[in-house]
Amino acid sequence: MNTVAPSIRQCGWLSCMMIAVFAGLAALTGVAPPAAADELPLFRQVAKVDVTTSLRKVRRVRFAVDTSFPPFAFRDNAGALTGFLPLLVDSMCTDLKIKCEFVIQDASNMESALTGNEADVAVYMKARDELDFSKLEFTRPFLRPFGRFATRTSSPIRKTDVRTLAGKRIGVREGTTHASFIKRYFNRSLLVSFPNHEDLYEAARTGKVDVVFDDAFRLMFWLQGTISRQCCHFVGRGYLDTSRFSKPLSMVVRREDNDLRKVLDYGLDRLQSSGRFALIYNRFFPQSPY
Repeated sequence: MNTVAPSIRQCGWLSCMMIAVFAGLAALTGVAPPAAADELPLFRQVAKVDVTTSLRKVRRVRFAVDTSFPPFAFRDNAGALTGFLPLLVDSMCTDLKIKCEFVIQDASNMESALTGNEADVAVYMKARDELDFSKLEFTRPFLRPFGRFATRTSSPIRKTDVRTLAGKRIGVREGTTHASFIKRYFNRSLLVSFPNHEDLYEAARTGKVDVVFDDAFRLMFWLQGTISRQCCHFVGRGYLDTSRFSKPLSMVVRREDNDLRKVLDYGLDRLQSSGRFALIYNRFFPQSPY
């Protein structure tokens, strides 16, 4: 795996916390404990297509990733590029027998990296209506964020339907799509807003709110980290809202690179069908966020 990497950035509090969780899990088990197979949604409807001609045209591909978002892509303690996305790409390229390289880019520079021919593929979460559709094209999504509730382990709350949470204090981070979702669908509950995630999660830990609602990935790593002091757990199942917080994770290419898009969709389908997608997923997520 060839990489083009600048100096390692300092991580923010969430990034550092996630890396610390990875280190602790690896020390105990070698890899993160796998989620149950039936808890990993199948995000792709596998299409039976012939991409023989397109594969002949695609021999070397440069993938742009942002290393500031563990566990999706980050630097380990030795400075090596790792994470869910690099391993997913590496496995796909090995399977398809194409040469792939990584170009490290900030998320804000992904579009210009593609249009400026600094990369061939960008892998990051961004709403399609925020990108220039006249210049870019997307693969079908292979992952989506969900919203989840979490509560204290001593809480009697076991369900997260509207009736159960009526009159309960639901903590959210103010101004977020998750807060908007609660306002819209849980208007019989008491909404309690916090200016940042630190205060939100501390309110959950200390019982200042009955439940919190947030991005499932972010919540998952807080629950598994030392800061939570094992106070809390997920309750209920994940919520999918494509108009708010469930923006798809897709691979983005230049619009004229139709053969490359077909090859990527084919490769992602093969990863899901073979079970390799689930194996790679389970290496980087300590529990199912769904």
